[in-house]
Amino acid sequence: MSTLLPFTPPIVKRLLGYVKSDDEKVWAEKAIKSLVKKLKKNNLLGELEKAITNAGSKPTKCIVIPRSLDGRLQISHRKGLPHVIYCRLFRYGDLQSHHELKAIEACEYAFHLKKGEEVCVNPYHYDKVPTPVLPPILVSHMQPNSIPLDLLPDIDSAFLHNPPSDTSTRWSPTGGLAEDHLAGMNMMPETPPPRYSYSDTDSCYGGSSVVSPESPQMAPYDWLPQGPSALPPPPAVGPGTTLSSVPYQETDAWCRVFYYELQTRVGEPFPATENYLTIDGFTDTDNPARFCLGLMSNVHRDATTTQTRQHIGRGVRLYYVGGEVFAECLSENSVFVQSPNCNVRYGWHPATVCKIPPGCHLKIFNNQEFAALLARKVNEGIKEVYKLTHMCTIRLSFVKGWGAEYRRQTVTSTPCWVEIHLVGALKWLDTVLTEMGSLPPGSSTT
Repeated sequence: MSTLLPFTPPIVKRLLGYVKSDDEKVWAEKAIKSLVKKLKKNNLLGELEKAITNAGSKPTKCIVIPRSLDGRLQISHRKGLPHVIYCRLFRYGDLQSHHELKAIEACEYAFHLKKGEEVCVNPYHYDKVPTPVLPPILVSHMQPNSIPLDLLPDIDSAFLHNPPSDTSTRWSPTGGLAEDHLAGMNMMPETPPPRYSYSDTDSCYGGSSVVSPESPQMAPYDWLPQGPSALPPPPAVGPGTTLSSVPYQETDAWCRVFYYELQTRVGEPFPATENYLTIDGFTDTDNPARFCLGLMSNVHRDATTTQTRQHIGRGVRLYYVGGEVFAECLSENSVFVQSPNCNVRYGWHPATVCKIPPGCHLKIFNNQEFAALLARKVNEGIKEVYKLTHMCTIRLSFVKGWGAEYRRQTVTSTPCWVEIHLVGALKWLDTVLTEMGSLPPGSSTT
């Protein structure tokens, strides 16, 4: 039996033959019918068929449709960005987000340009964002040597000289918050961060929700590279000194996510093996791209946490695209993010919390920026390199935020939150530290 809808026009039948995605055929047909109807009005139907049938081998013009108020297009029960919908249908069957796309220079009505009231949906006017090749870190070292305890980074000294008590929780760079020492955690100090801030470049799909930071903007750090290509010169090589090249290597799981309720870690860490990960409040157990918090049980859960969990809903989606990590709020309630990498980029206080309203997104990590920073810190010694560990960890709370001018002062006071560990960056940092010299037991980042 045919899955096509009754009275399917010939042009729609022809275009259906070029669909690349695994979307259900009935929905794909509705999406194509919707596009055909719009293009008949501006005589661009032939241009669409030319672009699709030639697979981009011949130049084609912008294929434009009206831009909606929020920038998205609804087809049947789904709503998404129009250029993503049609790039997924006709070119990139595995496409998940607009973060994966970059418009070609010839595209005059690209989505990000927000030109007039029209947007280009030509699938061959958008290419996938390439993953940049990170330059290796050059480490100079002499004979292996141990680092005296008094020269170790401050972030670790509290744990070496003041063993944790039985009632608190200790920081573990890749293991989340250990179950025995939370009060001593100072990789990212548990002091009240400044007020919520919004990125001035990442915002809602409509492009008009731009708010300046409420907290005073700090002067750029003296170690902040001016652009990802601003790498320092290689270390000087003296007599008896050798150089080691430490390349960046992708890992099977690009991040691991730990779930907390107040000060308690709940469940096991979730490894993200897909380039996108949804963290929501539902109960799916079989999807490697979903971390469903609805499955998590906690015998000590209080009423506030139970109520907050009911409002997580569709939660947040993380994307790892082109060496960058984005967070998009899918929930009807805001999420709150503390990303040192993001804060350094904008010259904010390192502990600043960013509020991401529903339907909005924020870039929370950039591999190239981290690479440039790591290359610079290598020249300043092992203490400075070790301090970068906190750059590879991101905290995100659902529904309830935290901050200096908020009732909840610290992230461990929020009912539901997650800690995201960027595995590739942590592993790279660990390898560099290993090359630079030995560290005491327990201080490794992996």
